[in-house]
Amino acid sequence: MENVYVLGIDGSLDAEARVERLVREHETKLARYLRRFVNDREAALDLTQDVFFAAYRMLRNDPNRPLSAGWLYKTATNHAISLLRRQKRRGPAESLEDAGSAFRLDERSAESLDLQKALGTLPHEQLACVMLTTYAGYSSAEAGLILGLSADAVRQRVCRAVRSMRVVLGVTV
Repeated sequence: MENVYVLGIDGSLDAEARVERLVREHETKLARYLRRFVNDREAALDLTQDVFFAAYRMLRNDPNRPLSAGWLYKTATNHAISLLRRQKRRGPAESLEDAGSAFRLDERSAESLDLQKALGTLPHEQLACVMLTTYAGYSSAEAGLILGLSADAVRQRVCRAVRSMRVVLGVTV
């Protein structure tokens, strides 16, 4: 089935069509990025939906505004940090499903859980840099543009994060 896009007066795509295209192009990678960031599949899916809804609102108000992948990841990062801060204020919550399945973990799952735990100990600023460079595949310069930092600042935060994670994981080099 071919998509039909509605053009505005100036020939641009309408907000719904542009968001639909953004969803088609970025939804999977953005959801995976957020899943790693917040360590909760359902929350990541909710955040992904929130990001695309924010894009829709923005395009509805200003149809000619260019929206890039960088904008999506910046918005996703901000939403994820806000969620983590809210959770920190409320305290940790463990689902019954996670508690029951802890006895059936294989070695790879245990390593993944250890990595998620180590990521969870990082300050939000370092976590955002690690997630953008390692999991989303952005260069330090690109991550810096998204976060409003210099490329050197991003590299420094990633380096500090790796050192902190090594301590948590008990890895010596």
